[in-house]
Amino acid sequence: MELHGITDTILQEAKEAAEIIIKEAQEFGDSILEKQRQIAIEDAGTQRSLLLKKAANEAEVNRLRKLAKAKMTANWIVLSKKEEIISAVLNEAKKRLQHMTKTEKYASVLESLIISAGISLGGNSLEVILNEADSALSLPFKKMQEEIRKKTGSKTKLALSKEKIQGMGGAILKTANGKIVMDNTYEDIFLRRSQELRLKISEILFQ
Repeated sequence: MELHGITDTILQEAKEAAEIIIKEAQEFGDSILEKQRQIAIEDAGTQRSLLLKKAANEAEVNRLRKLAKAKMTANWIVLSKKEEIISAVLNEAKKRLQHMTKTEKYASVLESLIISAGISLGGNSLEVILNEADSALSLPFKKMQEEIRKKTGSKTKLALSKEKIQGMGGAILKTANGKIVMDNTYEDIFLRRSQELRLKISEILFQ
């Protein structure tokens, strides 16, 4: 089943559960109103119409309160299911990125991430920190240095650090004095763009 099909099925189940909750709340409110009416009708004397009006008001307040609570619960069910789906899509994206680090295309992606980080830091002497696997890749440091120089106007020297990071991929760059750091690892990119990605996924799946 395709993702859209799974999404539709899960949300339909959530909506059906929500509708049941609202229906039960409506029926509960109606039953209270009917009971109060019966009590008022059975009560003889001049107070009957007053009791009936009071009972109707109290029952309506109860019904609206129950209905509002039911709608809140129903909305929570649907939102919860949507959050589960969005999280599942993000996790799948992370798995695919992890797989991509094992392909030939990854070296050029890593190269772009290093250049981007180097430009953000303004060039000059920069330390490049990679994970264990990426440190073994044959990266075109001279080419990357030149790209950063062109963009920043600063002569750039990239040095591969002996320090290693833990993670899927990407790079961390530091200035020579270590005071300024640019984290372009997959994990940090996901973190920085988390809200944007969630909104985009929501737009694609639920609109």
